[in-house]
Amino acid sequence: MNIIEKLKELNLTISTAESLTGGMIASKICNISGASNYFKGGIVSYTKQAKCSLLNLNMLDIEKYGVYSYETVISMAKSIKEQLNTDISISTSGVAGPNDDENVKAGTVYFCFIIKDKIITEKKCFNGSRNDVRIEASEYAINKIINLL
Repeated sequence: MNIIEKLKELNLTISTAESLTGGMIASKICNISGASNYFKGGIVSYTKQAKCSLLNLNMLDIEKYGVYSYETVISMAKSIKEQLNTDISISTSGVAGPNDDENVKAGTVYFCFIIKDKIITEKKCFNGSRNDVRIEASEYAINKIINLL
């Protein structure tokens, strides 16, 4: 069962707030027929400034916890879920590579999944090229939501 079939079965809507994955999660969802009935939209906020202006994150919090942190992805997921009034939201932030950044190892991805009022966070490490990490992270996020539902 794909994500749209699952959302249809449960009559749920979804939104995304992506950084590392650069819109790949939204794109994978939109590749499925019927997506417009359940996917309300997404924001790609690749920089700290974009996270603040588009998702209303606080720069002081980003600097305190780091852009690659549970706190940041939780704030991203809460913001997009509220802005688009969806049942579910997914957010990602991490380091695709090839180099480490802010003392975070390349391949590290932070995820937040919010389903109704339940918040699930996860940190995963993926191997491969920069694009491999991004593809694996986006596929992982979609499969995780399907499994959680």
